[in-house]
Amino acid sequence: MSDVATCLLNSHWIVLLPFLAGALIILGCSLFKDKMPKTLCMGISIAAVFYGFLQSLLIFNELRQTPTPYMSDIDWFVSDSFKITVGILVDNLASLMLIVVTLVSLLVQIYTHGYMREDPGYRRFYSYLSLFTGSMLGLVISTNLIQMFIFWELVGVCSYLLIGFWWNKPSAAAACVKAFVVNRIGDFGFLIGILLLLSATYGFWHAHADHGLLMFYDPQVGGIDGVTLSGAIKWALDPAHGTLTQSFLTAISMIMFLGPMAKSAQAPLHVWLPDAMEGPTPISALIHAATMVAAGIYMVARAYPIWLDWTNIAEPSTASAGLAYVAWIGGITAFMAATIALTQFDIKRALAWSTVSQLGYMFVGLGCGGYSAGMFHLTTHAFFKAMLFLCSGAVIHALHGEQDMRQMGGLFGKVKYTATCFLIGTLAISGVPGFAGFFSKDEIIGTAFAWQGPGHEVLAWLMVFTAGMTAYYMFRMFFMTFTGTYRGSAHVHEEHKPDPLTVPLLVLAVPSIAAGAVGADLQQFIAHIGSSEGYASPFSNFVHFMHPHAEVINMSAMTASTVFSLVGIALAFALYYKKGFALDVAIEKKIPALYRFSLNKWYWDELYMAVTNFLLTAFKQVWECVDKHVIDNIVNLQRYIFLGFGHLLKYSENGRGQSYALTIFAGVALIGLFVYFFVSSP
Repeated sequence: MSDVATCLLNSHWIVLLPFLAGALIILGCSLFKDKMPKTLCMGISIAAVFYGFLQSLLIFNELRQTPTPYMSDIDWFVSDSFKITVGILVDNLASLMLIVVTLVSLLVQIYTHGYMREDPGYRRFYSYLSLFTGSMLGLVISTNLIQMFIFWELVGVCSYLLIGFWWNKPSAAAACVKAFVVNRIGDFGFLIGILLLLSATYGFWHAHADHGLLMFYDPQVGGIDGVTLSGAIKWALDPAHGTLTQSFLTAISMIMFLGPMAKSAQAPLHVWLPDAMEGPTPISALIHAATMVAAGIYMVARAYPIWLDWTNIAEPSTASAGLAYVAWIGGITAFMAATIALTQFDIKRALAWSTVSQLGYMFVGLGCGGYSAGMFHLTTHAFFKAMLFLCSGAVIHALHGEQDMRQMGGLFGKVKYTATCFLIGTLAISGVPGFAGFFSKDEIIGTAFAWQGPGHEVLAWLMVFTAGMTAYYMFRMFFMTFTGTYRGSAHVHEEHKPDPLTVPLLVLAVPSIAAGAVGADLQQFIAHIGSSEGYASPFSNFVHFMHPHAEVINMSAMTASTVFSLVGIALAFALYYKKGFALDVAIEKKIPALYRFSLNKWYWDELYMAVTNFLLTAFKQVWECVDKHVIDNIVNLQRYIFLGFGHLLKYSENGRGQSYALTIFAGVALIGLFVYFFVSSP
């Protein structure tokens, strides 16, 4: 057996080692009463994820040469009619996500040593990071929806612990509760969708009881007609077997999509993500780049057959109402978050709204049928967004905790490594030609123009306009932070050489520049510009290894997106390069209502609070009127009735045998009379 084949067989250690590392750190801190060496905690955690990264690279290389999924399952719950399994599924899609998660997590953990080494919770933070990484990796390699849901919940629990890591801060405590509650709403929809799908396809799984429920792949077959989600849906839609209809399947997909909406912060379940910035910057980078928020995108991609149109069972189509719903939710969210980011002054929160917007782009790609386009943008975004968040953390660290961009400016010469990397990330997310985001974002926009769903032209141009806003607010951040004159009062801790805070940034800068060109095959990409011929990119071929599909380069869409981005950059340069935040002050004076609408995040939090207060008031009124006066009086009436009977019957309990005998005889006589007159009479 080759080394790579052995690596595939031992791929479960990619998930297990981070969990073991987290457990060891927690156990060590308990045994040594928080005297466990910090370096040892860091070493255990980083070693676990570094092993996973190396294994992921070997798996990726093996599947690139031989695209054959590897799956291993064990029984978890077994009954006569079905069984639930847990195991490992490693295919092309999973291997790509494994690399993204392990690489970003590895660099974040290295960065954490420089950022958190003086924090008293240093050891605890590393244990949480390990558990969080293990949970996300477990979600990635899940073989079925039930196992995925278990790790989905573990990711939520770990995010609660990390967002509220500084629990003594009221804002952090409130933020972690908010994240937990909002995600529970989405998770409830996800669970209901799983149960509805299981109910509709139960006959299929019962007929294949040797396999686990809701499996993504058949371990022996792996095709669309095997024991898979696709096979189960195809079976249930056949009137000869099941009772599932396309409309019911669409309803299931929309209900199930509540889970990705919450996890990946799509409107209206997006409100938790900007508040998650209350956690330490390393976890902000991890949550917003490659782990928690990517879980929703990955879930839709992994369970994609649920969102397809199966009207023609032999050839399912992406022209479905479920995918149109996904596309429009993503499009509205991308536009909304971009308009909010225009006016934010907290550097981390501005990046958070950028993340919400970019996640919307990914859902637009998936919803418009651009499966590989959505996953391509997830991959490139993970690198440059992680770098941007880590850059923001380095700036905050250099300014001793300051996050307000109005108190920054002129930092380029003082934190040159951070500033350079931030510029690279800004160029990448803005879609400037040559950088990673240009290839992946323009592919989504091209897919939106090619889509024929409801309102397709409006959605496509909305994405183009949003691309321009993205370039504008990102360069607004860059100019306010790094150019002009320093406006703050805190002493700036200058960078003189690479250290644990800057090395991860420099590493992430490489894929932020090159990942797009590598995934698109730059030579073939240039050769197909302006051609109507289908172009199957290396990324598309790898992700769609069973059914490769062609990507047509839409020259008009690419040109429009690039022009809007360059206009946004030029506008930001003209207004913010040396003028600080004067434009924001001017807009606030000229159009205060519109400015406050953006600054106050479309008043989503106020809307939720108003609804909550209304419901609490209604509940109080119902309690006052119904529970207190009706229900309580009914219960009290019953109490008085039984109390009255008790008072009457107590006189019969006098302790005299003659009285008891007389009562018995009287009762027998009454029963006899009743039977005689009402039962025996003809």
